[in-house]
This record gives sequence, structure tokens and C-alpha cells, in this order.
Amino acid sequence: MISSQMQSEYLRCLKIEPQKPSMDYLRNLVKTHLERFPFENISKIRYYLHQSYNGLAWLPELGTFLNNFAAKGLGGNCYILNTHFGRLLHSLGYEVDIVKATGGNTHLALKVTLENQSYYADVGYGAPLFEPISLKEQPRFTREVEITKLGVRQFMIDRRMNGQSFVTKQIEWEPVGLEHFGEAITNSLRDEDDNPFMRRIVATVFKQDTAYSVMNQKLFIKTNQGTEVHEYTHKGEWLDMMLVTLGFEPYVVEEALEFLSDRGIRFW
Repeated sequence: MISSQMQSEYLRCLKIEPQKPSMDYLRNLVKTHLERFPFENISKIRYYLHQSYNGLAWLPELGTFLNNFAAKGLGGNCYILNTHFGRLLHSLGYEVDIVKATGGNTHLALKVTLENQSYYADVGYGAPLFEPISLKEQPRFTREVEITKLGVRQFMIDRRMNGQSFVTKQIEWEPVGLEHFGEAITNSLRDEDDNPFMRRIVATVFKQDTAYSVMNQKLFIKTNQGTEVHEYTHKGEWLDMMLVTLGFEPYVVEEALEFLSDRGIRFW
């Protein structure tokens, strides 16, 4: 359980007041989290350089996570975002369990139970799951994500781009402890060329009905009407965009660029 002070600080970052657990409040928390905290790997590189190369020692404490958001604009990946969001939900009175999705890097997501009904919640996938999902229903939830049942407690989550599947994972609908992700986190931090999330810059944040996604020197602005692509040929302009659009302080992004440059990856 997080302290009341940390709960208050978290809710201030979200600009949301505390309320009693309800479905409407849960929906609001999920949607707002996606609009405030970016999915990105800049913090992944930062914690790798300054905190740990391995497992749960790499995972920032809640205070560090909130401070780095407030001061630097950082969010995180699934291990950071969903772990801490789950702690916030628990402190607000929700019944919350961690679940995993396997296939490629093991994914950490949440099972939130309210009034004897369980929902899949995920604020750390970089895909627009804007509300908790009842897996009993299984429609195609968005243009980019589809969930289908494979077994009694197993589901497939299929992430799509332009109608084509490009990432599939299997959701294991059984609670697991955070300690089960130590090896998965270590594997995701491999400083090797075949580990793409340690060899590129990625970030996504959602604002109203628009997704702003960065892949290296390109910005993708996605709406229901289509996708705009902006490619930056000057680092200074790109850094300005990263600050204005996603809220990242330039010196933090520069550190990630230097990390990549040391490994032979340069965008300019």
C-alpha cells in the first residue's frame, strides 16, 4: 500500500481528485493516465545508466517515478507504468492483481476486480486501451487492438497497424507477483543490437482523440482521419518537439541520444 502522501502526489500528477471506487472513476483514471504519462524508453535507458542493469533493482520507486514525471516529463514502459498504476488503484480501494502476457518481451498488465467483475487494465502498452476491458465480451476494442479467447484463462492480444497484425501476446489471466518479472526485466534491458528497445527512441502519449508517437527522428500524429508523419532533419528542432509535444526535458533526451550514439546509432 502506498502512503497517503504518495497517493495525493500521484493524483496531483493526474489532476484528478480522490473518489470512492467505481467503474466511471476507474475509466477516468485509465484514460487520464494515458493522456498524462507517456509510454517511452528514455526512462528505461536512464534507469539502466543510473540505477541498475538487472531486474527489480532497475524498477524505480514510486517517488522517483513521480518526481521524474514532474521534473523531466518521463513516464515509462509496462513494468513501470502498470506497476505504479496498480499501486495507486489499490490505495484507492480497488482489488488489483498483476497479470502477464507472454510472447517476445513478457508484458506486465493489471487485473482489476470491481463488484465481482474482473477487468483487464493496461496503461503501459503504447496502444489505446482507453478503458478497463471485460474479457468476457471480446469485441475488437479499437482499430489497433483485438483480444480473443484462447482457453479458460488465456487470451490473445493482437496489436495492429494499418489493419495488419504486428505484435501478438498471450494474456495469462492468473495473478502473479511482481517478483516473477525480475528475469523478464533483465532480458528487456539487454544492451545488445538484437534488442530494439535499447537501440532506438520510442514514445507515445494520447491527447484527446489524437496519438502522438515518436520513432527515432519521426513524429506520427494519428487521428481517426489518418496519420501525419513529420521527419526532423535537425536535432534542435526535434528536441523542441519532444519538449512541447511530449514534455521531455532536452538534457534527459540528450542522454538517451548519447547512449545510442555510443553504440553506433545516430539520427543526424
